[in-house]
Amino acid sequence: MELKGIGVSPGVAVGPALVVEREAVPVFRLLLAPEAVEGEVQRLSRAVEASQKQLLGIKERLAREVGGSHAYIFDAHLLMLEDPLLLDRAVTVIREDHVNSEWALRTVAEQLHALFDEFTDAYLRERSTDLDDVLGRIQINLGGATDAPSLSRLPGSFVLVTEDLTPSEAAELDWERVLAVTMDAGSPTHHTAILARSFGIPAVAGLQDAVRRVPPGSLVVVDGTGGRLVVEPTAPTLEGFRAVQERHKIEEERLQATSTLPAVTRDGVRVSLQANAEFPDEADTALLYGAEGIGLFRSEYLLGRGVKWPSEDQQLDVYRRLLDQMRPHGVTVRTWDVGLEELAPGGPTSPNPALGERALRLVRRSPHPFRVQLRALLRAGLHGPIRVMFPFASGPADLRLALDLLEEARVELRREGTAFREDVPVGLNLEVPSAALTADLLAREVEFFSVGTNDLIQYLLAVDRTDPRVSSLYQPLHPAVLRTLDGIARAAEAHSLPFSVCGEMAAQPLPAALLAGLGYRELSMTPAAVPRVKAALRAVRIEAAREVALRCLSLGTEAEIEALARRELAPCLAPADS
Repeated sequence: MELKGIGVSPGVAVGPALVVEREAVPVFRLLLAPEAVEGEVQRLSRAVEASQKQLLGIKERLAREVGGSHAYIFDAHLLMLEDPLLLDRAVTVIREDHVNSEWALRTVAEQLHALFDEFTDAYLRERSTDLDDVLGRIQINLGGATDAPSLSRLPGSFVLVTEDLTPSEAAELDWERVLAVTMDAGSPTHHTAILARSFGIPAVAGLQDAVRRVPPGSLVVVDGTGGRLVVEPTAPTLEGFRAVQERHKIEEERLQATSTLPAVTRDGVRVSLQANAEFPDEADTALLYGAEGIGLFRSEYLLGRGVKWPSEDQQLDVYRRLLDQMRPHGVTVRTWDVGLEELAPGGPTSPNPALGERALRLVRRSPHPFRVQLRALLRAGLHGPIRVMFPFASGPADLRLALDLLEEARVELRREGTAFREDVPVGLNLEVPSAALTADLLAREVEFFSVGTNDLIQYLLAVDRTDPRVSSLYQPLHPAVLRTLDGIARAAEAHSLPFSVCGEMAAQPLPAALLAGLGYRELSMTPAAVPRVKAALRAVRIEAAREVALRCLSLGTEAEIEALARRELAPCLAPADS
């Protein structure tokens, strides 16, 4: 069986499938060896016993505090834990299907919910929520066991088959044991795809229903270049993929040999290639691939899955360590780019988070977390070349709000006598079309621009970059995109302002060459892309890139632009890119 999706991280990987179902917590579907089955039954029993003790404790506390009449509901929960329909069925599933406890519980839950749905009595139907409560408690206790599988503690090396991963789940993933990643949803600019490219791990997105169709533990091949997932390949097919895998490895080793070389075009123009990073551990990866700094550190990693705001000192420690790792290169930190859901978990959510209250729009509602971060960044300036970058400003009014908050942080630190760097460079992440159109006004207020093409493209073209159904409409070389990037460059140049790109557009050799032609001399990308982009830039003349970029500005479609660029800039493309 072969499933077709979108290749979002190149390379080929072969291995057993680990299917991850989307639940409140991810539920793994693992096949157990026969000798491990009874141990798994015991693990389930221990989780059930722990749940019983917890429920008894809750019942007793409620009886003391508010009276026994309010504690009766937990009698029903305790009875459910003793009901053979629940525990005995789960044990049967473990023994007959040789699967883990989490998956057995999920299977039984589906069966029991079907039974509840058949009840005509409304009261009985509503008891399905009690069932969810009990099952959720058991799942939590299973997850708390030291031997429980989790995203951060994978039970071996696997190809991860998932519907989707949130940024926080992707951040805590045990990447050393991930052979490849496939997602039913997602796109090239999805956070998981970006991380996969950062680690050099093949990935495919937009597979629609792989989680349902791929048997757990089956041998699969992931072709991250061609966007394919092959399940239980034949021997000849597997041999062919092994050959492709070997060629990819040789090409990567060739490119890796350029890591110590500068990105200088054939006519002597230097372009600084930097790395985008989700969390501090990527600093070593960035240096390995030859990056000359961190052009975008997405600080949201610091929130973790619990969405808990870190203290000022905790943040300072992370920024200081990042600077130490990257020395003598600089680090650009993007301030919190979070939504209302992160600011107040469990509260109201935005119908469309990408267009809702996020980033600087939340400063009016709750300035404290942003002020704390700015204080930490100003203090970190004493330890190395750090820059502050504000995201998601729609124009000068948003930016001035952020700059006012920054000045408040400076005043506070001075009043307290806390040491900090007064002149930490402050810039703007241009990703909203209204900001791009007012770039000449914004340039007067900041010390650098960095264009976030991932969001800018989706807003310019009205395309949800996370929706595989419209992925073909997400076009980095669309005429509107190139014209907008050219306009930003001209506005920055008029104010002698440094300007760069920190989106995934910069991670592809052909667009990177066009960006250099438009005047961009700093490009930040996923670390693994640095060698390929460097090789492309070292093979091109900037005058040729400039001439081609200017000709592209007069063309009407992405297809025309790509055809011209490929024809004229072919020498800068590796075989896999041409």
